[in-house]
Amino acid sequence: MDIKTIFFDLDDTLLDFDDYWKDSLIETFGKHPTTRGIEPHLLFQRLWDKNQIYEKLYHAQEITLRDFRNFRLIQAMREFDREIDEETADEFNALHKSVSKQFMKASPGLLAFLIELKKSYQLGIVTNGTGSWQHDKIEALGIKSLFSDEAIIISEDVGYEKPAPEIYGKALACTHTAPEEALFVGDSWKNDVQGPIHIGMKAIWLNKKGEAVPEGLKPYGIITNLFDLKKFLL
Repeated sequence: MDIKTIFFDLDDTLLDFDDYWKDSLIETFGKHPTTRGIEPHLLFQRLWDKNQIYEKLYHAQEITLRDFRNFRLIQAMREFDREIDEETADEFNALHKSVSKQFMKASPGLLAFLIELKKSYQLGIVTNGTGSWQHDKIEALGIKSLFSDEAIIISEDVGYEKPAPEIYGKALACTHTAPEEALFVGDSWKNDVQGPIHIGMKAIWLNKKGEAVPEGLKPYGIITNLFDLKKFLL
């Protein structure tokens, strides 16, 4: 492959969701007055159940990101006979963000892996989410120095969310990369494989859960571990 730039998804690709989300929520439940006193693991399970429901609505663009985060908490709290409004949910989620940063960490070997890739390729990040929060995650992982400011593309900042073609086009333009010179790596088939391929980029699917490969588009490769990317590159 004549690859110039490798673009990575952030959530569940460079940063593993499972590494911090549950522990940080349990910690936040004990700190915030609206959730304090409820058995934290039971509350987490109720919130996780609601998360499954509202995540689908968010990905279908039927609710906003703020709605997604607030509604799952509001509905979970109702199962404990506690009514909270969106302002209180906002306060809880702000506290959770602050607590989360203490639990975020790069997986062993990630920094060295990216440094190795940086010797041969320009690196970029294309992620959905709010600007400040996604930047906080990148900072927490200790990898920000490996990505130029122009190569970090966040949906809130550019006004488009994956899989809209405009967000990939923005990433290509900001890094002066032609579509055929770009490789996209991520865990979402729709956002990180289908979207990039549709505008002429190559894509490698990080299929950590061993999901069935959808029919139709054929990615350049499929990996179950991010570090297996080296088999296709260096």
